Amino acid sequence: MRALGRLMMALAAAGGIAAWTAAPVLAQDADSDQADSDPPSRAARLSYLEGSVSLQPAGVEDWNAAPLNQPLTAGDALWSDAGSHAEADLGSAVVRLDESSSVTLLDLSDQAVQLRLNAGAVDVHVSSLDSGDAFEIDAPNAAVLLLRPGEYRLSIDSTGNTSLDIRSGQVQVASGDQQPMTLVTGQRGLYSDNGSYAVTHAGPPDDFDRWCQQRQARRADEQAVTRYVSSDVVGYEDLNDYGQWQPDPSYGYVWFPTQVAADWAPYSAGHWVWVTPWGWSWVDDAPWGFAPFHYGRWTHIGRRWGWIPAPPHRHAIYAPALVAWIGGRALSLGGGGAVGWLPLAPGEVYVPAYRVSPRYLQNVNTSNTNGLNAADVVNVSRNPGLQYRYANRVIPRALTIVPQVNFSAGQPVARHTMSPPPQFASATLSARTPGIVPGRESVLGPIALGHISRPPAAILDRPVMTRRQPPLAAPRFELQQSAIQANGGRPLDSGQLLHLRGPDLPVVRPPPAAIGLDR
Repeated sequence: MRALGRLMMALAAAGGIAAWTAAPVLAQDADSDQADSDPPSRAARLSYLEGSVSLQPAGVEDWNAAPLNQPLTAGDALWSDAGSHAEADLGSAVVRLDESSSVTLLDLSDQAVQLRLNAGAVDVHVSSLDSGDAFEIDAPNAAVLLLRPGEYRLSIDSTGNTSLDIRSGQVQVASGDQQPMTLVTGQRGLYSDNGSYAVTHAGPPDDFDRWCQQRQARRADEQAVTRYVSSDVVGYEDLNDYGQWQPDPSYGYVWFPTQVAADWAPYSAGHWVWVTPWGWSWVDDAPWGFAPFHYGRWTHIGRRWGWIPAPPHRHAIYAPALVAWIGGRALSLGGGGAVGWLPLAPGEVYVPAYRVSPRYLQNVNTSNTNGLNAADVVNVSRNPGLQYRYANRVIPRALTIVPQVNFSAGQPVARHTMSPPPQFASATLSARTPGIVPGRESVLGPIALGHISRPPAAILDRPVMTRRQPPLAAPRFELQQSAIQANGGRPLDSGQLLHLRGPDLPVVRPPPAAIGLDR
């Protein structure tokens, strides 16, 4: 404990790093099991990029080149330029963008998905839709509520007219002053800016449809992986192409990546990005690099790293990165701070940096690893120093260390990895993320040297119709940054974000006939 205390003092003194205090991260209100502070249990993944695709993270005005495996959440916007395509994996649904398409995630919570399509075309393939879920797509002349799993295509022409093709499934559409109508498999709805509409037969597949069908067929071929891993795990479909499943007497089926270097370690090839509401989140460079870094645990077996997935019959909870941390003066480099991390092993507690309820804390741990009891999870969350022995600490090259300036700037980790300084031997790992305050590049990423495509202003300002009021837009990052600094470098909870939000809301135009409707 004395060593832990010395490390806390060192961290507090290091520039930009707040002390790792033992203050609880649990929401302490009377109804903490249902605390509003809990983040969603899911994030979307930017799972495919072709051509020039740009991202505008929630809370910033600028655009940057979208990175593969970027976690996406409410408020994020995507633009696919001419000749480009993109795919976002939501777990229970996949959203595919045609060229010259503008899509914003208005909501991505445990209860609702709400997309805004301002231009271009999207194909939405929904694999599951619970009775209590809402899945809505808002376009300039139509607000579409998906009622069944299926495949749906929305397109907007150059004048803003909207077309909807039901490849399979069922929807309810609100448009103008018309009463909501139901469309089913094989139908197309056409909606114009003057309020008129028509219902015809769905059109034949075009090049975009065929590309979507090819992507979906590849995804369907990998469904067998769900015997090893929970179907809630976003990105599991890529694992078979880049690794092997092998049984282990201690852990059950373990996935071993087969296309990595001999000295590779988890969380060593990628970069860190700040994503509200989770804070520091890992973005891996590998094409398969989403599921194994946001779910499950890593272990070292027979000189190889293996991933133990989230148990297949549990609802998997997304985590921004499942690692233990080290940082502060003990890892200084030329007078500047450094930060390091290593992958959590099975049975080790993950401690969120963000405020959570006891139920969430239990679920995010027990859904991603076996061998944890409730008391251990709570005790380590309140006093991270209780978990000071980490199984992967003894594995060569398991610990990755970079200068703090490169960490917070979102720069490639592999390019800036440093050898452990001599002081490392006396430093202690912690389950809690260090309180490093993000900068603009932490959210947006390093500015690319080439041209960054972005949608024309006329497209961004185009109003859309909506059935339900989307959540309030994220406050400007500059406001968040000051509050995060005052919060000791920890992410802001929903109450803190609410106080920061300005009067600006997403540009929407609710159809009078649709207000208050439900299924």
